[in-house]
Amino acid sequence: MAKLQSDNLTLEIKFDRFEEDWVAYEIRFLWKNDPIINDEVLKKNRWWDRRKYGTFLADDYRKDYLIETLKKSLVTNGSEYWEPIEPDAKIAIYHERYFPFLKDNWVPVEETGEEIIQADEHQTKSEEHPEDDAQNTSKYELFTIITFIDKYSFSECDVYSGEGISLHLIVTRKDLEKFVTDLETEYGEFSRKD
Repeated sequence: MAKLQSDNLTLEIKFDRFEEDWVAYEIRFLWKNDPIINDEVLKKNRWWDRRKYGTFLADDYRKDYLIETLKKSLVTNGSEYWEPIEPDAKIAIYHERYFPFLKDNWVPVEETGEEIIQADEHQTKSEEHPEDDAQNTSKYELFTIITFIDKYSFSECDVYSGEGISLHLIVTRKDLEKFVTDLETEYGEFSRKD
C-alpha cells in the first residue's frame, strides 16, 4: 500500500486485485492513521460487500493508469488528472498551485525598509550561488493533490453525479516520487501474481 501524507492527513491507495481484466483499487482518507469516513454511510451491497472499513473502491480497465498519470505530472511539472473508466474517483495533480486556484483575496501590506534590504540580500546570494537555490527549490517544490470520490460510493445513491467529497494534500516532490515508487512496487507484485 502507498501512502501520501501531509502532517496528520493521509491518502492511502492499495491495489486490491486483478479480476477479469479489471484493476481494483482501495482508497482511504486518514486522519492520524484513522479512517475519516464513517463506514455506516458507504454502500455495502453487491460489489461493495468486500470494502474494508472506511475504504472507497475504484477500478481501471486492463491496466493501471494512475501511476502513468502521476509520473507524467512529475516529469512535465504540468497539471494532470486520473479518472478510471467507471468514475468512482478522480485524482488531480497540480504543480506549484494551491487550492483555491483563484485570485488571492488578501491585500499585500507595505514592506519596511529592513524587509526590503533582507529581500535584496537574499536575491544577491541566490544570484551568486544559483546551485544552492536550485537545490533548495527542488527540495521544497510542492504539488497539490486533490482526490475526489463520487457520491455514488455512498448508500442509496444509484448514479454517478460528479458530486462527492475530496481530500486535498500539499506534498513535496520527494514525497510524491516515493508514493509513485511504492505504487509501482505494489503493482509489479500484483502483475507477477496474475
